Amino acid sequence: MIRTYNRPHYAQARTWYRFACWLRRTSCPQFHPHMMKEDALRASFGLRTKSFILPSRLQDCEAAGLARLAARAEAGDKYPELVARIAQVDPDDSTADEVHLFLEVADRTGTQTSKHLLGRLPPEDALWVAPLIRLESDAYGTGRVLRYHVTGGQETQVHVAISRAHEAAAAWLDWADDRKAWAEAHAVAEESPYAYRASYRDTVAPGASYGDFLYGTDAYGGSAASETDWRDE
Repeated sequence: MIRTYNRPHYAQARTWYRFACWLRRTSCPQFHPHMMKEDALRASFGLRTKSFILPSRLQDCEAAGLARLAARAEAGDKYPELVARIAQVDPDDSTADEVHLFLEVADRTGTQTSKHLLGRLPPEDALWVAPLIRLESDAYGTGRVLRYHVTGGQETQVHVAISRAHEAAAAWLDWADDRKAWAEAHAVAEESPYAYRASYRDTVAPGASYGDFLYGTDAYGGSAASETDWRDE
């Protein structure tokens, strides 16, 4: 018999699955998270992680980014961490948004970093990652930050583990509950513009706007991230 208290992955997976089902029900009916959850549990146990992770493989990898990644691996960086940015492809189709992953390189002083594009998440992963990125990027700082670590790959294939998804999903669900309560308190009819309608891109508190900031930010700017071991989370 498996002692589940030694494996918090199941409870964490259920939290992420609640968020994924909400996303599918309200905005993305083509999204099917059940098998993704099961694959993630198998990958988590296979990697011997202490928390739930979701595996992915980058698409359209850049040769320059792959070369820098290979250099990091040769230098002994076993699980390089990546940073993510949203790329809006079609303003009228939020499900077409892409999530690009960058390899961050610090200068000799460690105070300045540059970002080098490595590749992008496949569309099925970008669907659920993008709303969580928007929440962690909002002006109120209410979101939990997702983390992306390279776990392997060869030539043009890069395998990535996405961790802390359950924390980010829990923050998103709390936000959605607060937003729904606020909307219901202000709605006078179901057709009211204040009535709650969850949407894929609707991850900002009422009255706030940060779209210009999010999409206008230089993807190659930023500061160095911490190097804590994601496998011990």
